[in-house]
Amino acid sequence: MLKLIAIILVMIYVVIPLLRFLMKGYVITQVHKKMSEQDIRSKQTASKARKEGSIDVDYVPPKSKPKTDDVGGDYVPYEEIKE
Repeated sequence: MLKLIAIILVMIYVVIPLLRFLMKGYVITQVHKKMSEQDIRSKQTASKARKEGSIDVDYVPPKSKPKTDDVGGDYVPYEEIKE
């Protein structure tokens, strides 16, 4: 019974604060890492800023074939001549 109480006290006063300290350090390092990545991205986008007067085309639609109503080829007008 005394061992169980000692284990519970050790958990409460040693393990839980230690885990809290380690998790806090982990979260802080992750936040700094994300912030530095964001700074790098913002610097890259600033360096790729467009010059005045430049034109960037983001989308070019595909060329489609012109539709023709002719099914049997070219139409040749003609007149019948009766003899």
